[in-house]
Amino acid sequence: MNSETTRTTARPAIESRALLRDWPLTAKVMVALALTLMLPGIVAVGAALRNYNNAVAHGASATLGASQALMIAAPILMWFGALAIGWIVASYLIVRPLTRMQLMLESYVHGDKQVRLGGHYFFSREVAALAAAFDSLADDSAVHDAELTASLVEQKRLTREVHHRVKNNLQIVSSLLSIQSRDAANAEVAHAYAVVQARVAALAIVHRWMYESDAPGGSQSVDLKALTTDLAAGLEQSLAVSEQINVSIVPAVERLYVSQDTAVPLAFLITELISCAARVAAPDALEATVLASQRDGRAVLTITASGFVGDDILATGRNHPSSRIVGGMARQLRTPLVHDPVAGSYAIAFALPAQ
Repeated sequence: MNSETTRTTARPAIESRALLRDWPLTAKVMVALALTLMLPGIVAVGAALRNYNNAVAHGASATLGASQALMIAAPILMWFGALAIGWIVASYLIVRPLTRMQLMLESYVHGDKQVRLGGHYFFSREVAALAAAFDSLADDSAVHDAELTASLVEQKRLTREVHHRVKNNLQIVSSLLSIQSRDAANAEVAHAYAVVQARVAALAIVHRWMYESDAPGGSQSVDLKALTTDLAAGLEQSLAVSEQINVSIVPAVERLYVSQDTAVPLAFLITELISCAARVAAPDALEATVLASQRDGRAVLTITASGFVGDDILATGRNHPSSRIVGGMARQLRTPLVHDPVAGSYAIAFALPAQ
């Protein structure tokens, strides 16, 4: 009961202090001066009344002369003079310097990092020391920001260099596989080399767009439209050679940006599904479409080919390497691969990074 009463009593005091804290500095200075000079003001009013009574008692006329009026009002005028002098001193030494510093600090916070206080004259050593301390802190912050910016630029350069070297190494491996496939003992071995070559080439293309992309996320994002167009062109050439058929792949992809962790499984999904469609279509020509669009904050990749009409070729051949790879990529994207037997397509949804 006592603690509750204490809290109830303390709450108005806390609210009063909060209200006083929110007052502008000018108002606080005026109130402080008024309270400080309250007693002299009372004395001045009393002195003015006494002078007036003395003037009346000594037979002064009802209309006082200028000298008499000045003598009567002198204490009050002196009190107003003291109040004015106090306000001028407080304004020039405290209020105006702090107000100016506040405005300049707000400019600094809002992005003007060139703001410095040392070029302004302050009427007190303490405020000047505070301004010098801020300038020193701002200079240190500017040096730190410059070093951080340089480090980030160097880190991006090194990351791009790593992706570039990985892409070059993968292209070398792809070329070696192509040479080995031409020297294969039979068509089945040559086809196996061609499949592995297509997978390595797909990974090389992903690494290329990891460092060449101008996506909003920089090196952490990949332009899916550019990646798919590059993949389609490469698959048309490689599958035409390995399957001995005409291949036409139409990429219809919106301008979407995906993370690196999403770009790799998507590239493998496109490569494996198009390769499966080419094997099913052989010896006929292959016409396929790769579509990617955004729906309700997520994107959907759809690959359509005539060989996907009817039975789910991935389900019927679960022991096939392509089926296992496609299943693994779908699990990595944490969404199921959906087969449409009527439209002849496979579709999978994936998340887009926050822009």
